[in-house]
Amino acid sequence: MALISALTATPTAFSQDYAGDNLTFHFEIQAQPLIKALRDFTVVTEQQVIVKVDNISQYKSSAISDKLTAQQALMQLTANSGLRITQTTSGTFLLEQDVPLTKPESKELEKIVVVGSKMGETRQEIATSVGYFGEEQIKDQVIYNVEDVFDRTANVSAGSAISGAYSIRGVNTDGIAGSLNRSNALASILINQVAMGVSAGNYVKPSLFDATSAEVLRGPQSSLQGPNALIGAVYINYNRPDFFGYEGSVRAEVGQYDTKRLALMQNLVLAEDTLAARLVLETRQSDGDVINITTGREDVQNEDEETIRLALRWLPLGDEELVFDLSYLHNNSDTNATPFVYALPEGDIFERKQSYNIEGDFPSSFDLLSLEANWQVSENLRFTSVTGFNKFAVDPRFVGDHTAYDLLGVDGFMNEELLSQELRLHYEGKRLSGLVGLFYSDGEYYNGFTGAGVFPDGQGGVIPFNNTVHSTENIEQQALFAQLNWLPIDDWEIKLGARLNREKRSTKDFKDNGFVSDQSASESFYQLIPSLTIAYDISDNTRIGASYSRGFQAGGVSFAMFLGEATPYDEEFIDNYELFLRNQLLDGKLRLNANLFYFDWSDQQVTLTLPGGLAGFDDAVVNAGKSKVSGAEFEAEWQATADLNLFANFGFIHTEFEEFVTKGIDLAGMSFPQAPDFTANLGGLYQNDNGFFTSMTFSYTGDTYSRIDAPEVTKIGNRKLLSGRLGYQQDDWRAYIWGNNLLDDDYEIFVQDGRDFGLAGAYGSVGEPRTLGVGFQFDW
Repeated sequence: MALISALTATPTAFSQDYAGDNLTFHFEIQAQPLIKALRDFTVVTEQQVIVKVDNISQYKSSAISDKLTAQQALMQLTANSGLRITQTTSGTFLLEQDVPLTKPESKELEKIVVVGSKMGETRQEIATSVGYFGEEQIKDQVIYNVEDVFDRTANVSAGSAISGAYSIRGVNTDGIAGSLNRSNALASILINQVAMGVSAGNYVKPSLFDATSAEVLRGPQSSLQGPNALIGAVYINYNRPDFFGYEGSVRAEVGQYDTKRLALMQNLVLAEDTLAARLVLETRQSDGDVINITTGREDVQNEDEETIRLALRWLPLGDEELVFDLSYLHNNSDTNATPFVYALPEGDIFERKQSYNIEGDFPSSFDLLSLEANWQVSENLRFTSVTGFNKFAVDPRFVGDHTAYDLLGVDGFMNEELLSQELRLHYEGKRLSGLVGLFYSDGEYYNGFTGAGVFPDGQGGVIPFNNTVHSTENIEQQALFAQLNWLPIDDWEIKLGARLNREKRSTKDFKDNGFVSDQSASESFYQLIPSLTIAYDISDNTRIGASYSRGFQAGGVSFAMFLGEATPYDEEFIDNYELFLRNQLLDGKLRLNANLFYFDWSDQQVTLTLPGGLAGFDDAVVNAGKSKVSGAEFEAEWQATADLNLFANFGFIHTEFEEFVTKGIDLAGMSFPQAPDFTANLGGLYQNDNGFFTSMTFSYTGDTYSRIDAPEVTKIGNRKLLSGRLGYQQDDWRAYIWGNNLLDDDYEIFVQDGRDFGLAGAYGSVGEPRTLGVGFQFDW
């Protein structure tokens, strides 16, 4: 129970006989956390309020600007809260939860604001197809990091660090065929609106503990987002510090394969209504079940992560008119990014064995610093600044000869630093709203390796290998962007977006294999990127519309490491057309969303191995392709009863090369690699008043293949993943059993043709086996 300038008193219903009921006051109270609005109320009226509400911090007030009685003002402030107001004979107000006599059959689905829209649009208003996971969904399902989100999103699939960590709508973030020295990515992962670097996005899997939401925006986002938004953007939004007390949480889990997870969150109020902090500590370890039969190591598929997050929120004026959010994230990892196993003719890839003399080590560190400032200049005008800096370093050591013998060990490195600054001015009117912004980023990307020994020639012999390669690329981007949302007449909305972009790329490459090669090049690119959406509200609950958006990826210079050849390449473009439906039925209890899309991909950047070069090392990026992609996403969520929430999403995709010739082979008519044509996710959450709860999610991903140069050898089968939790909870704690891959499905993640290394078959990475465990969480 909270006291707002009050003493305990006996409540009665509102009485018009109470002296002072007709006394009016002038109120100017903005929409804000209800607890703060009540304090403002008591300052104006000098009347007491007793708050008997569980977790008052979750309630928000309405805004009032009028001359009202105390009763009228309090009723307006709490109008949207569902709380009950009574008053004592002495004039003290009592605010408490209005408990219904009978439990409702179900409740209305929550209105969801999409952070990635940057316009404050909800899922039912935005034209972009959004896969969304809220705080409760993350907490209740078996969702630990961003890869779990990929596995549960329509037309999105998880991949491998060395081949692109994820695909959106059939397009891998590393492109059709990535190369070792490529710093391009077709999508970005953003943490609190700051984009991670390219390599960090592949290797680091950000945790979702204490996240408020995760969003996957499908389709080109280039008119509003920062870098690398040709096929989509992924937003991870962490909780910010609050001023409602010293809340905290601890979660501990153990399971098979020596799985151990421990996470702690603590919120701290450092200065009342002015300064607050939030600290998160997390560790994750697991051995996996891949065995190296040469070294005897049994934890080759290990996960070993340590994360620290610290956030500060400063309200210099004591309210949310001006807000500064500073956050810092640090991640240390010894996770094996590529635990390769064999699929030789006499063996099975799902035996989960390797025979390398070096298992592979990928120690990495990642740091991200962000500063966000929000200033409510006036009722209609808001200014936002987002400053970000992140750096990533990984120093892999891996076997170069793919044998059990000490023929070639390779020491590599990848380092990157990315600085970004975004400024936005947002106007919100009755029929016209919009924003205008500036974006700047400066990225430095370094990678290379050193190796000495002998290397398989692919024909049963070996060739000498003594190479040192360093590659450096600087990418500087400047952009002016804007979006205008206009309601010309009732029920119609037109959204216009544009981005004027300049990108400069400078490349420097060094090679020494007995012959020294030192080359450099620089290219600049200018583009105007438009977008258009027309939406019509059939009713208050149904919106339909159509949209066009263009995505692009700048060109650059690629470098063949061993041959020492530099190859310039031009931009690539996607013209994306969509139809969408947003619908809510059954009094807001059932949400049905759908997007149909088609896009042309022109001047497509593809990676080819140059004549006389080594695949994966002597690759050149060229504009040699043209493709088309079509498909659909359907999403449904149903609050069936007050205890039961059900959801489903389906994705259909058709990808096809129209113009693509590689190594003299015409691949026109072929589908993309890492582009499953069907994905589906079904699940639900049940929890009752007795404390029992259970959640289940079934995810299906269709089959595909890994490499365009060997589609038959690098086939990837479908995935059928079932995960869930079963447990008991009370107000501040929960205990449960959990399980991943409950069907124990064997599935490949990435498969590589082994013939380039003299192997008779293929090798690759496989998914984790069925894993069971127990967990406990305590909140305070």
